[in-house]
Amino acid sequence: MHLVAAAVALAAAVASGCDREALDAASLRDPATCASCHPDQYREWAGSMHAHASDDPVFLALNRVGQRMTDGAIGNLCAGCHAPASVAAGISADGTDLGDLPREYRGVGCWACHAIDDVAALHNGGMVFADDGVERGGIGDPVPTPAHGSKATALLDGRALRSSDACGACHDVVLGNGTAVEATYAEWTHTVFGPGGDSPLSCAACHMVGRDAPAADLPGMPVRRVHEHTFAGVDVALEPWPEKDAQRAAIDRDLAGTLGARLCVIPGAGGVEVQVTLDNQQAGHAFPSGVTHARRVWVELTARSGGVEVWRSGHFEPGEPVDTATDPTTWVLGTRFLDVDGVETPWVWLAAAIDGELLPPAVTNDRNDPRFYHAVTRTWAVAGVPDEVDLAVRMEPIALQALDGLIAEGELDPAIRDLMPRFELTRAARAWRQDLDGWGCAPANR
Repeated sequence: MHLVAAAVALAAAVASGCDREALDAASLRDPATCASCHPDQYREWAGSMHAHASDDPVFLALNRVGQRMTDGAIGNLCAGCHAPASVAAGISADGTDLGDLPREYRGVGCWACHAIDDVAALHNGGMVFADDGVERGGIGDPVPTPAHGSKATALLDGRALRSSDACGACHDVVLGNGTAVEATYAEWTHTVFGPGGDSPLSCAACHMVGRDAPAADLPGMPVRRVHEHTFAGVDVALEPWPEKDAQRAAIDRDLAGTLGARLCVIPGAGGVEVQVTLDNQQAGHAFPSGVTHARRVWVELTARSGGVEVWRSGHFEPGEPVDTATDPTTWVLGTRFLDVDGVETPWVWLAAAIDGELLPPAVTNDRNDPRFYHAVTRTWAVAGVPDEVDLAVRMEPIALQALDGLIAEGELDPAIRDLMPRFELTRAARAWRQDLDGWGCAPANR
């Protein structure tokens, strides 16, 4: 139903032509209004997880469980960022009614970014909105239009590091007890790309790829540096949704080169040692990041001798949760929540601490600085003498075990579980062949 409504809105909005009349506040909150003059940006946004933020069945299920388990105490902790316009307007206190609200109040619409006038807190939806008929952006000399006022701001200029504050306002989440349950922005601040880093770049520099084109679909518009509004990360729309193929292509594009990898095989006692090094090369934050308690990245290794498999690690059948692995050799990246008693809990509102393993980001370009070498290496002892070893790095954006908890609570359709993809970080794949490589490391280009 949501797909039909979204598709109809997309087609109607783009076909309507650019309306040059003054728009009232209600119209400016509706993304379909923006589509008539900004069809490319609207199309990209309509297929993004920003647009999908309050239609996502996993979010909706988790919010319902949280409201029920806490008797409403979590309030708008989730809705404040998954549907900021509804919270700003005071029409949704907890997000449990988002499915019944008009489109302009669901998800992270155009208004939710282009009405940001300030950022009061770098977490938990700390944006300050100005509902003044002025659309804010990163273009310093916007072409005047009777449709709305226009104003340049560093908060929406991807060339300015301060634009990352607009992202951090929602991509960091801190509980009342001080536990940072999402910390992507905080991670970025300490990287080579953050303020004071050797190669400062804003969040938008990676997550809003630029191109040269007119910013509006009107005659005589100058060519500007405009930006992709797919906001690709790793999360995907699980139900029917516009632009799903484009969304997946953008994720694959950005994810493919995130990690560097090295696979080495050397003689060891009673067999060989298999060494894998993973290097978080390109992400401006830890890897994985965001809801790391639910994300899972793992190393899959396969050793063969004479074409026969003799050893494996990190192999999971389709539908098998990574967190139920019984093989102690499996290398899994991700975190888990601990409650006040130090007991593992899947529920964010009970988190008092976090543990686990994430790949650290680069913090300096100076090779003489000991922090330059931030890659992580694991070694496996393998009995016998294999002549082939293959490495793959795989990822579930939301782990199956996290979905199973929501299903067990009766809040998530079990059919959603089968729709969760498994990604492969293709440029991290390696294949060692003894007859080609000898004892040592596999090349990166095989």
